[in-house]
Amino acid sequence: MFLAPPPDPEKRLSLTDTFAFSCHSGLSCFNQCCRNKYLPLTPYDVLRMRKALGLHSDEFLERYAVYRLDPASGFPILSIRMDDADGRCPFVSPGGCSIYQDRPMACRLYPLGRSCRAGRNGSPSEVFFHLLDTPHCQGIKEDKVQTVGAWQEEQGLLPYLDMNDRMLGLLFHPKRDRTAPLTERQQQKVLVACYNIDLFREFIVNTGWLRSPDNENGTLARVVENDSALLEHGFAYLDQALFP
Repeated sequence: MFLAPPPDPEKRLSLTDTFAFSCHSGLSCFNQCCRNKYLPLTPYDVLRMRKALGLHSDEFLERYAVYRLDPASGFPILSIRMDDADGRCPFVSPGGCSIYQDRPMACRLYPLGRSCRAGRNGSPSEVFFHLLDTPHCQGIKEDKVQTVGAWQEEQGLLPYLDMNDRMLGLLFHPKRDRTAPLTERQQQKVLVACYNIDLFREFIVNTGWLRSPDNENGTLARVVENDSALLEHGFAYLDQALFP
């Protein structure tokens, strides 16, 4: 997910490169890309989706998420639990995505892929865009042409990419031993701080952090009331918890 291998140099796209694509219900393939897919969920995806559905994080994760360890990073990652009968995404309807305004980052990016790798010699991580291999997609035959940068803005990707890149700060942390997987306790901390925002909120409230000297101006109290700010605080918490 986060650490997908970068595309070949000749396939990489910059923000100013263009591509043709448009998806609409008039296409013969409409909704077919929402089946039989491995669809990863970023922490910000889970935050937005569970809020749109009005679910507690526990209920969302139990009903809609599948958990595994990412072999490339050793971090726990989540993906959407597809329907066992036909491999259909649980959020697809005849008219399209039922949570379209809060759809995951991978869906917003389509038909693009985005991969990252650690920068060399301490430099920032490198990000690559590329066109996915989608031979059955009729949308890539449409006449609408746009730049990668314009597509980012049109699809509301910027807050998703920002949060995703904050997660990369943990995956590419200079103190992380890439030869050793996270311990089970560390995995649980990542799952709570990144994906179970409601449980992390309870952790913050019940462990006395709100009464700590560092919170004299009430900053943390305001963070607890804002899901996005709380997720950012979760990343900061993991920075200290995993790499003291």
